[in-house]
Amino acid sequence: MSNVLDFGVNGLTPSKVGGTGTAVKYFPRPLPGWAGAAGAGPGGSLPTTPSSTSPVGALWLPAQNVFNGQQFNVLASGSFGSDSGDPSGTVNIAVYAVTGSLSSPVYTALGQTGAVAPTFASAQPWAVDLSLIGDSDSGILSGSYLAVDGNAIVTPAVVLTRLTGFNFNTGNPALQQGAVLGFVVGVTFGTSDATNKASLYEFTIES
Repeated sequence: MSNVLDFGVNGLTPSKVGGTGTAVKYFPRPLPGWAGAAGAGPGGSLPTTPSSTSPVGALWLPAQNVFNGQQFNVLASGSFGSDSGDPSGTVNIAVYAVTGSLSSPVYTALGQTGAVAPTFASAQPWAVDLSLIGDSDSGILSGSYLAVDGNAIVTPAVVLTRLTGFNFNTGNPALQQGAVLGFVVGVTFGTSDATNKASLYEFTIES
């Protein structure tokens, strides 16, 4: 079986977060016609979700047994800034599972780079690769992940949290499109600084 589900970002039009604050910043999903770096969407609007309070626009795993008992990968990659204006700062990038409901989402970290202190004079790359498996009989979603930041590899490990209660046939009607669950990518900057920045160039589900 071959399935590819895409968040709609690429090297030309990435999703970006940054600036002050130390709470998790979730990469927003580009709106149709969004100009990426220029930031202008239809009517001049900016994408605002997914966010901490709304998972709308997350990368959704469809129901109807499409992924029941199937191994699949969730791939996310991008770059983060040198943090030259805030040399004591760190960056942690994680892929989160979205459960709960659209009005009351629950985000659970599955794989992450860990807190990285930027070491390069300019931006450096990062990647998180989740290898997941789940089925309706057990209701479990589990797997492993590998992460890369700059020139370092995070030791492959089991997902940070094993999740339960899934039905890959009927999905969760409280989520967008009645999906089984969703995925978002979030960035946590260790210190609040205006120079903080990170980009998302790839975010896909593949099997």
